[in-house]
Amino acid sequence: MTPPAPASSSKTKSPRSDNRERILAAATRLFAERGYDATSVSAVADEVGIRAPSLHYHFASKEQLRDAVLEGLLSGWKEIVPRVLMAATSGPSRFAGVLAEVVRFFAEDPSRARLLARECLDRPWAVRAMVEEHLAPWMSLLTEYLERAKTEGRAHQDLDPKAYITEVVLLCIAHFALAPVTLAVGNAADADLDEEDWEHRRLTELRRICAAALYLPRT
Repeated sequence: MTPPAPASSSKTKSPRSDNRERILAAATRLFAERGYDATSVSAVADEVGIRAPSLHYHFASKEQLRDAVLEGLLSGWKEIVPRVLMAATSGPSRFAGVLAEVVRFFAEDPSRARLLARECLDRPWAVRAMVEEHLAPWMSLLTEYLERAKTEGRAHQDLDPKAYITEVVLLCIAHFALAPVTLAVGNAADADLDEEDWEHRRLTELRRICAAALYLPRT
């Protein structure tokens, strides 16, 4: 008698859920590279290695696919930032932890930054609505933390917390979205520029700029 097959673990992803994630990843890359209008559903399906009808099983339309991509980009911050704030208890390490998460998120897939930049220019009203829905909770947490840093005399007293957070996020998006251009700028001054070293140097300066704008110099 053939023994029964072992029960599959509940943590194992089904082929359908795996396909959905692959579709979202491919759509993120193609929308970022070509733009929404220049990317067809067939092109996304080809990138994943499935047929267009299979893609429509998960997303009824290209517009629904774009909304799902953006929802995925923004919704994760509801969990990431509060977790960082709880884990880091000291002032500088808390800020460094949040900045590190933002950098890690875009470094994992720079097309995320390029897509957000494109969408902010092409559909600012739609992105604004999603930002308000997904980022408002952790914006309040970070604002409260920065206000406390001012009260404790660690941050600049004229700091505008909400404006500061907004500009830091925009700096991170621009850092990764415009990386090919910045590489050309570096090459103009150094023909033997190493791409990995250049990225490290730029991230070091990004962290220094953000910290200098936030914290008072140590005595």
